[in-house]
Amino acid sequence: MRTACSPDGLCSDGNGLELKCPFTSRDFMKFRLGGFEAIKSAYMAQVQYSMWVTRKDAWYFANYDPRMKREGLHYVVVERDENYMASFDEMVPEFIEKMDEALAEIGFVFGEQWR
Repeated sequence: MRTACSPDGLCSDGNGLELKCPFTSRDFMKFRLGGFEAIKSAYMAQVQYSMWVTRKDAWYFANYDPRMKREGLHYVVVERDENYMASFDEMVPEFIEKMDEALAEIGFVFGEQWR
C-alpha cells in the first residue's frame, strides 16, 4: 500500500516520536497540565496514523517550549487505538482509489513521476 509517515524521531525503545513546539506557552501549559487528554484531535490522528503505517504499539507525543525556564519539555506515551486502526484500514484504501481515479481524469498514473 502507498502510505508513509515522517516521525520526528525514533526512540531507544523503538517507538516513534512526534514533537510539537506550540505557538504559545498557553498551549504548552494546556498540554503540560492536561496530558493525554489535552492532545489536539488532529495531532492524535497524526500519531495514530503513524502507528498504523509503522505497526508500532506506542508513540511518544511531546511538546517543547523554549520560553519555559524549567521543564520546557513534556511528553506522554500514546497507545495504539484499534478504533483508529480499523478506520485507517477502511479509509486509506478508499482514499488511494479515489486519488488514482482523480489522477486518471487528468492523464496521470501515480508513480510515473519517478520514471
